[in-house]
Amino acid sequence: MDQFFAAGATLDVPFGVDFFAVAVGVITGAMFANDRKLDIVGTISLALITAYGGGIIRDLLLQDKGVYFMQYPEVVLICMAIALFVFLFRGWFKTTGQMLFLADALSVALFALAGANKAYQCGQSFFVVVLLGAITAVGGGALRDICVGKTPSIFQRSNYYAVAGIAGALAFAGLAFLNVPLTIAAIVCVLTVVFLRYLSVYFDWQTANDTDLAPKVNKGTRKVKDFFVELFHHADEHTLRPRRKSYRRKRKATRQEK
Repeated sequence: MDQFFAAGATLDVPFGVDFFAVAVGVITGAMFANDRKLDIVGTISLALITAYGGGIIRDLLLQDKGVYFMQYPEVVLICMAIALFVFLFRGWFKTTGQMLFLADALSVALFALAGANKAYQCGQSFFVVVLLGAITAVGGGALRDICVGKTPSIFQRSNYYAVAGIAGALAFAGLAFLNVPLTIAAIVCVLTVVFLRYLSVYFDWQTANDTDLAPKVNKGTRKVKDFFVELFHHADEHTLRPRRKSYRRKRKATRQEK
């Protein structure tokens, strides 16, 4: 038991946890395809893209030990079967809102953990660990949206999705680089993503899409400008006033001499 919580120990994510994340990705991808009335080929394709897309991008960027999904072809076949099941019995998946939301939040969390952990094991920098964790978490969903000609959801105003993935990867990387046991870092990563997802929906926290700081900066700049203009104006007044008094004295003295 101590080996799981020892600082510096490697973290081997159980295969069942990995499969759970992939399976949820397949289900959400297939449901997305059903909503858009795609055929069986489109449904299976989007399901696999959603489940494996982020991991494929991560592995191509890392170029270490091949692409994950190609190492387990039997899992790909199981995922295709799950997508086919969702396609044929789509009615059963229309009333699974709360359960599916929890499963999706866990899936994003586990993908973030898988991406960040693999980058860390490959000896990447803090920034790369966070980046690949975030890409693995949301890359599949982004590719899915692109395939149907839609602006990826992560680029639009919405409740925290990509933000939650980034926060989870950031939590894992921060603890890992502080030599905290990776098991603890993994637990914190998953909890961070899940709680942020739920809190953002509960309190309706959404990312901004129309922020413009230019008016505020312009207003502040005008205030600073007015301040310095007033300051120099008073400085000139204090400088010119003694000169005027001196000039008047000299003029008065000249008149008296005459």
